[in-house]
Amino acid sequence: MSDTFRTLPGLLKYVEANHKNDSALGYKKAGAWVGISTAEVGDTVRRLCLGLVDLGLKPGDKVGVVADPSPFWILMDLAILGAGAVSVPMFSNISHDNLTFEIEDSGMRFLFVGSDQQYQAMKPFFGKLEKIITMPQGLGDGQCVSYQTLLELGAKRQAKNAGEYLRLSEGINEQDTATLIYTSGSTGVPKGVELTHRNLVFQVLAAHKRFPLDPATDKIVSCLPLAHVFERMVTYYYFFTGTSIYFAEEIKKVAENLRELHPTVVTLVPRLLEKVHAKMQANVEMAQGFKKILGTKAWDRAHSKVPGSPNTFMDNIYDALVYKKMRAALGGNLRIAISGSAPLDPSLAAFLLNIGIPIYEGYGLTEASPVISCNFPGHRKLGTVGMAFPGVEVKIGDDGEILTRGPHVMKGYYNKPTETAEVIDKLGWLHTGDLGHFDAENFIKITGRKKELFKTANGKYVAPVPIEQAIAGNKLVDMVMVVAEGKPFTTSLIFPDFENLKAVKSELGMSETGNDAFLDSQEAKAYIQKTLDEVNVKLNHWEQVQKFTVIKTPITVDSGALTPTMKIRRHIVMEKYRAEIDSMYRP
Repeated sequence: MSDTFRTLPGLLKYVEANHKNDSALGYKKAGAWVGISTAEVGDTVRRLCLGLVDLGLKPGDKVGVVADPSPFWILMDLAILGAGAVSVPMFSNISHDNLTFEIEDSGMRFLFVGSDQQYQAMKPFFGKLEKIITMPQGLGDGQCVSYQTLLELGAKRQAKNAGEYLRLSEGINEQDTATLIYTSGSTGVPKGVELTHRNLVFQVLAAHKRFPLDPATDKIVSCLPLAHVFERMVTYYYFFTGTSIYFAEEIKKVAENLRELHPTVVTLVPRLLEKVHAKMQANVEMAQGFKKILGTKAWDRAHSKVPGSPNTFMDNIYDALVYKKMRAALGGNLRIAISGSAPLDPSLAAFLLNIGIPIYEGYGLTEASPVISCNFPGHRKLGTVGMAFPGVEVKIGDDGEILTRGPHVMKGYYNKPTETAEVIDKLGWLHTGDLGHFDAENFIKITGRKKELFKTANGKYVAPVPIEQAIAGNKLVDMVMVVAEGKPFTTSLIFPDFENLKAVKSELGMSETGNDAFLDSQEAKAYIQKTLDEVNVKLNHWEQVQKFTVIKTPITVDSGALTPTMKIRRHIVMEKYRAEIDSMYRP
């Protein structure tokens, strides 16, 4: 641990003393990118903190945060932490029952909402809370306090009690809970993961050893939800280094924002990278004449070349004329692109490296705050999740489960001692639920989920995730759910990629066909079956997908079928499409 700071308010104090950045936190306002200086960040956090105290916030109280990623999310988070309170990030688009549970289970007193839309989404829950802090002006009633009013309350209190913020922030212990993050999970009731100041500060300092940044030359674009601990932790880290952080406007504008800002560092999830890959493919296919011939050859080469092998003369031509334009889709200036949250297809990673996008895959979970291992500059091996993070212990259990121990492991599940004891043993090892092994060079390879290993009616085991990833490589496919548990053979539900539907229909000469009719057509099924055949040939017989059903409605978070981090809730999808699944097993 650092002798300089041991808590997140201590991190803010360190940054103010060591960095003077006019654009520490950036965002788009009225069509232009604007920055908030380091000094302004510190001043705003102190006023917000004392404003919360003026409303009655006490150390240990829980404050919910429902807002899109922005500087104001971070400012409010640091203000809550400065008061010795606990921030509880939440997604407003999860189910009503889960939101109710999280508010009641945490004992939340206050809630910060970042937009009018989020205000409306959370309004049914206001009766369970004491105060609502609203980013938009003029919302609500006496229960609601605007962000601007909170700043004014804090400024008045600061004028009367000059040393109060310092007293509060310095009274925080590194073992105190900093945040309560409810795991969305794929089954069951959410569990609140208690992460301490020590957990998160440890991660910040470990990240510094793996990915050193230079504030004079580096620039960050943050485009993932801050309610996800991965993006939140790396944002603390970016802030610690003094590097400018710009928050993307929204998920639909990420590509546009990357092209505008030309970042050197970005953290992404595989789903975003898959979308970028699909868009690049569409651009190649839509080209005409010589451009199409060159683009197709460059595309094929990027998918077949061994990353890191010497460039040929043609590779240099492809780089200058084709790959340079592809890199522009991610800003054109990346030196570090980190992928986390879900497994990255090794073939996609190889393609990205071959076109000059330096991708590094990491691994972790909320309970580990979150990073357990990662690939990093000078130490990268495709198909692995890298080496253990500095100070993190990792070992493989007798049953192949990945176990980890160290200052990154959570305090426990909030109010759930039995569940905590089930995942953290008496020696302090966190049982991740993931299966894997070390290779000869101490890189970690994930082989599956302990709980996501399906047993067929014939007693054979099927690991669904690698199969789902492989099928999702089809341009017509958005997501896949393999079905095998207790079944005589393996099947799958296919959720189409509606963004690519037009291009695929054009490719098959069916542009005038309606979407539903197309998805029902033999041509569309044959298009998917071709990929299935390529995937099946690499699988054991019992793993091979024998039948599939195309679902003609998008799979969404709002329907409850996806978690906010875009993972399929298998039990909900199984129930929702039970008839379709059953039909695949009828004679």
